[in-house]
Amino acid sequence: MSDSRAALLDAAAEEFARTGLHGTRVQAVVRRAGVNERMIYHHFGSKEGLYAAVIDEQRTGLAAAWAPVLDRAATLDPYAGMRAAFTGFYDILRARPRVLALMLHESLSGSGALSLPTADRLPRAIRDLYERGQEEDVFRADCPFEVAYATAMGALVALQVFTPPLAIEAGTPELRDRVIGQLLDGMTGPVPGHATR
Repeated sequence: MSDSRAALLDAAAEEFARTGLHGTRVQAVVRRAGVNERMIYHHFGSKEGLYAAVIDEQRTGLAAAWAPVLDRAATLDPYAGMRAAFTGFYDILRARPRVLALMLHESLSGSGALSLPTADRLPRAIRDLYERGQEEDVFRADCPFEVAYATAMGALVALQVFTPPLAIEAGTPELRDRVIGQLLDGMTGPVPGHATR
């Protein structure tokens, strides 16, 4: 990767994370990157092309950081493996605040640069852990993997957004562990005599 391309991706990630696609000015990106404005068009074709490249780079970086965590989690029993996978995701996301900010801006703007994965593209390691846990009666048999995964990812992302305003142990391992315990153990666990759906 050329120096100017790398500098633009880094500067643009910061600017887009702060102000989103529509609020970011090309001049702010090139000033932060210390390169000529023409380099945006040379490398990316447009501001939108630069934005798409930033989204792709950030998503790829997040996936690459999570991959070894998932590999390790896959070797554990289902409960411990899911806990390790979710803990790792939380820690990686927390260490990459640009990713979260970009995801939020993208969700609100709807530009289409961040396409959510379809069910068949969700991490295989987590699916295997969950299904093994269902077979071993560790996880509920009546809750499809896709619902459990979406719930967990939603909670872990939302935790990053809501903890500062709520001032609840923001960013501490204790809060992370409580939330992941809540995800894995549920609100109450099975309630005798109460049907679950």
